[in-house]
Amino acid sequence: MKYLLILLFTLFISTSLFAYNQADLDKFLKTNNCQECDLSAADLSNKEFINTNLSGSNLSNANLENSILVKSNMWGVDLTNANLTNTNLRASNLTGSDIVNIKCDNTIFKGVTFSNATFENVRCTNLSIWSTKFLETSFENTDFTNAGGAYASFTDVDLSDLNIKGAIFWNAKFTDSILKKEDCLHLKNEEAILKNVECN
Repeated sequence: MKYLLILLFTLFISTSLFAYNQADLDKFLKTNNCQECDLSAADLSNKEFINTNLSGSNLSNANLENSILVKSNMWGVDLTNANLTNTNLRASNLTGSDIVNIKCDNTIFKGVTFSNATFENVRCTNLSIWSTKFLETSFENTDFTNAGGAYASFTDVDLSDLNIKGAIFWNAKFTDSILKKEDCLHLKNEEAILKNVECN
């Protein structure tokens, strides 16, 4: 009995630590606006959120699969372990966001701003980053293999730990950035525009 009580207590504590705030969730679902809210582990899948404001909110472990968040303000959001599979975030602002261990197959980041954002342990299949802006974005153990990235722009970015093998970067711009030698060759074949780029 003692061990059962300990187990139940542990499960309760662990669940409460990673659960969303119900008042915050209700507010967001009603108004599309919830700044600095706790939506961790919330189920936001299969929904349409357009022109939302989630700046500074905690979306870690949230499920956003098959949802639409077009033209949303997601400045400084925490997306650690979030499920973004088949999610459309076109033209949204993810400046300063933490994008760690996310699920991102078939995700649309077209036209998204990722200034000062952090990508870590990310593996994306069939990713769209067309016209996306990466400014002083950090990449660690990130894979954009075969992504569609025409017209994307990378400025002041170290891409040494980003895999862009087979990605489409026609007319994409890379400025004041660091790349692997093989990636420089790939980008030149893709007719990308390289300016003040180090090929190491």
